[in-house]
Amino acid sequence: MKRFFTLFMVVLVCAALSCNDNGDDAANDVTRPSFGIVESDEASDSGVWLHAEYTCEGEVTDAGFAYKLRRSQDDYVSVQADSWDQKGMQLQLSGLQPGSEYMYYSYVVVSGARFNSTAMTFTTAPEGVQPETTPHFSTPEASECTQEGALLACEYTYRGENSPSEAGFFYREGTSGEWSKITAAKSESPLRCEVGGLQPATAYTFCAFVTVDGTEYRSEEGRFSTLDEEQKPQPVLSKPVAEDVTATSASVSATLSYEGDETISEVGFRYKTASASTYSKVTVTAAAGTARVTLSGLTPSTAYSLLFYAVVGGEESRSEEVTFTTSAQSSGGGSEAKFSGWPELLAEDDSNSDYYYAYHLCPDLKTTRGDYARNYTVCFSAEHHCPVWVAAPRHNDFYEGPADRTEAYKADPDIPSDIQYYSKSTGGGCNKGHMLGSAERTCTSSVNRQVFYYSNIAPQYSSGFNTGGGGWNILEDWIDTKVCADTTYLVIGTYFEKYTDRYGNSASPKKISFGGRSDVSCPTMFYIAVLRTKSGNTKKSVLECSADELMCAVFVRCHNNNLKGKEVSSKDMISVRELEQLTGFDYFPNVPNAPKDTYNPSDWGL
Repeated sequence: MKRFFTLFMVVLVCAALSCNDNGDDAANDVTRPSFGIVESDEASDSGVWLHAEYTCEGEVTDAGFAYKLRRSQDDYVSVQADSWDQKGMQLQLSGLQPGSEYMYYSYVVVSGARFNSTAMTFTTAPEGVQPETTPHFSTPEASECTQEGALLACEYTYRGENSPSEAGFFYREGTSGEWSKITAAKSESPLRCEVGGLQPATAYTFCAFVTVDGTEYRSEEGRFSTLDEEQKPQPVLSKPVAEDVTATSASVSATLSYEGDETISEVGFRYKTASASTYSKVTVTAAAGTARVTLSGLTPSTAYSLLFYAVVGGEESRSEEVTFTTSAQSSGGGSEAKFSGWPELLAEDDSNSDYYYAYHLCPDLKTTRGDYARNYTVCFSAEHHCPVWVAAPRHNDFYEGPADRTEAYKADPDIPSDIQYYSKSTGGGCNKGHMLGSAERTCTSSVNRQVFYYSNIAPQYSSGFNTGGGGWNILEDWIDTKVCADTTYLVIGTYFEKYTDRYGNSASPKKISFGGRSDVSCPTMFYIAVLRTKSGNTKKSVLECSADELMCAVFVRCHNNNLKGKEVSSKDMISVRELEQLTGFDYFPNVPNAPKDTYNPSDWGL
C-alpha cells in the first residue's frame, strides 16, 4: 500500500507507545516513569543544552536524549546524558548544523526497559551566532509548611563565566501583596531557604531569583498556604488521569503529597463500571509522590469511574472521581485510528493505496502537558488530487488569536508533492477553499501557515459557494457558533459521487483544471461532522462522557451555487451513521459512546 507516514506521526508514535528497546515484556514489569519538563535552551550555531525532569520508582541505570534533523529520514541518534539522577538529566549536545530544526526526546532506562518522553523541537542559531547565557530554573517548590513558615527550594542551571553574586527567594501574601526577599546562604543550585514569620492559614506566592552581573533573573511563580493554628498536615491527592486507554486497559496516574508524621500505609486506585455497586482496587507503593499503574482486564466500550486514594494514619482520603471510557474492540482491517487519544481522528483505510495521511502538530503551540498541540490530520487522495477529509479540534480560547491570515499557499511537505496542486492559480470556476478555515487557526503565524498547505485546500465554486454569503461560508460561520467551552471535534470532508440534497440540488462528478493541474476532481458535496458535549461546559473529555452527555451530527452542502444566502436548517443534517454508509469511513472510532445513529435538530438550535 502507498502510504506516507509523516515525521510528526513517527514522533507521536514514539511518544504514545513510549518505545522500549528491550521489548514489551520487560516494560510491562516496570512502573513507567512520568516525564515532566523536557526542554532545550542556550542554542548556539552548533550546539544546545537539553534538560528533562521526571519521576521514577525504579533505579535509573541509563538516561539521555535522542535527536535527528526534523526533515531527515534518518534514525534518531541516542546520546547518554552528561549527568542524571532519579529526578532529571541534562546534556550539552554539540556538532549540530547551524540554523537547523531538530526533533528530540529524552529517555530513561529502568530495569532494562527504555521509556521515551514526548518529542520536542529546537532550532540551532545561524552560523556565527552564540547564545546569551542566563540562569535556567526548574519549578520552585514549597514543603514542610507550618502555621508560620515553609521550606522553599528551587534548582537552576547556569553556565556563564561570572558566578552569581546573590540568590534566594521572593515571597508575598496572595498574588498582589508586596514582595519580601530572603537570601540563600549559598548561591549554588539547589537553592533552599526556610522562611518564617508568616501568617497562619494564608496563601502565599513565591519565586526563586539569581543575580548575575547586576541583573536579577527570576523563576516562574509557585504557591503555598500556611496551616491554621489547629490544623494538622493533610494528604493532598491530585485528580487521577487515564491515558493510553484501549479496549481492555488504561494507564492511570496521580500524585500524593503529604508533609505530616503519620504513617502512609496504603496507596492505590479504585475503579468501577457505572452499573457496579462496589469498587475494584489496585495498590501501588505506599509513599508520597507520583503513582502510576496499568488497569487491565477492562470491558470494551464501557465507561469507568476512577479515583485515587491513600490511607494515612489509619484514615482513607480520596481524590475527586473522574471517568474514562474504553474503546471498542478492534475488528481489524483498518478499523482503528492511529492515536487513541484523538477524538476527531478517523480510522485509516489500510486497503486503499490511493490515500496518503499527514499528521500536523502546531510548531509553536503547546498544551498544558508541555507537548505540541495537534493542528489537523488530513487524508489526501492521489486519484482526485484533493483532500478526502481533514480532522481537527476546535477551541476558540486555544487556537484563535491575533495572528493575521498568512496566504502562505504551498505543497504539504509531508505528502508527495507530485499528487498535489503545484501553483496558486485557480480554475474551473473555483477558488481555493479551505477545509479547516484560516480564521480557525490564528493563534500564531506558524500555525496559520500550516492550514495553507494544498492538502487542506479543495476547489470550491467562487460565485455562490465559497464567497461572501455563499452556501459553504454560511455553514462555516454557523459551525463557529457551535464551538463550545469544551473542545469541539470536526471532520471536514469531500464527496465525489453524484449527490442530491434535500433541497433538490444535485451535482455530478467531473474533472477540472485547478491549481496548475488539469485532472483535479471537483467535489460534488462538502460536509462537516461535529462531535461535542451537549452542555458545552462539562470540563471533561468526550472520551469520559456517556452517550447522553454527547451529541454529534453531520451538516452537508451540495457543491453548487444554488445555496447562496441559504441559512442552515435541519434539511442540511444527516446522522454520522448515514455519512458512514455514504462514504465508507468510520468516524469518531475513538469515542465509542458517540451517538452516531441519531441526531436532534433542536440540540443544534434548528
